[in-house]
Amino acid sequence: MIGREKHQAGIADKFALPSTANPTLDKIDHTINWEPLQQKMESLYSCDKRGRPGFPVVALFKAILLQQWYGLSDPAAEEAIDDRRSFRRFLGLNLAEKAPDHSTIHKFRDRIAPIISDLLTEVNRQLEAKRLILKKGTLVDATLIQAAARPASDSKPAAADPDARWGGKENNLQFGYKGHIGLDQDSELIRKAELTPANQHDSLQFKAMISGDEESAYADKAYASQDHSDWLAEQNINDGILFKGARGHPLTDIQNAINRSLTAIRHNIEHVFGTWKRIYHWRRCRYFSLIRNRCSFIVLCIAYNLKRTLNLQSAH
Repeated sequence: MIGREKHQAGIADKFALPSTANPTLDKIDHTINWEPLQQKMESLYSCDKRGRPGFPVVALFKAILLQQWYGLSDPAAEEAIDDRRSFRRFLGLNLAEKAPDHSTIHKFRDRIAPIISDLLTEVNRQLEAKRLILKKGTLVDATLIQAAARPASDSKPAAADPDARWGGKENNLQFGYKGHIGLDQDSELIRKAELTPANQHDSLQFKAMISGDEESAYADKAYASQDHSDWLAEQNINDGILFKGARGHPLTDIQNAINRSLTAIRHNIEHVFGTWKRIYHWRRCRYFSLIRNRCSFIVLCIAYNLKRTLNLQSAH
């Protein structure tokens, strides 16, 4: 293993007063087999002896998950891990060990950015093996997220974050990015995720958000096109995209009724966006550049899936 091995309890642990464990973190720790994730992350260091972390890669990955669950910056994560025994337990650190510093966490996140989608895929592979991903349908949608940088003007990108763009509807323009997801209909687990500048149209990510093994695909009028309908037919996936009227060709009563029925199905994706913004406080990007914010966004999706898994398991 790259970095320090997971230590046994030290002398300080033996004399420390018992603390209340965090059952949520303990359950998550035992829900996932971390070894496949470890192998993927360690492969990034196999040909590079420089810049190797002084901590096991799984411990660092758990640190960036804690950041998402508790809304922590890199310095705040360092302080919280150093202070909270439940966090140290989750990372596998004993009381005598120093927490990873904010620079180590920051560098680690940059290191895993190229494979972060692979890590989401691996987590989902394990959740699918537990029969939690049901594949009845995929709900596709996107949400805007404000950039960390302030825009220079309405027409020019910000110097601090040249990847961010203006996007959204005319009455709700935001400068930042757009998070796209493909959500499993019944489990509400995120199967696919991508982050783009806010000015990219939602429909350009539609095919990338479809896994190919679902029975149906649902999306709002922004995704309506003959190309998407034809492509879904080729994939043997039922078309659940809302009908979109055109000038001189209003929707029929039947089409409006179908849209109401489809909307009742696809509205569950709003639960996810609401959870991100209310519980995870994901209303504004924390970093500058698309690659860093994309990594953080997909870590957010992994963190959400792990928490969602506990709810699904407790319901059975």
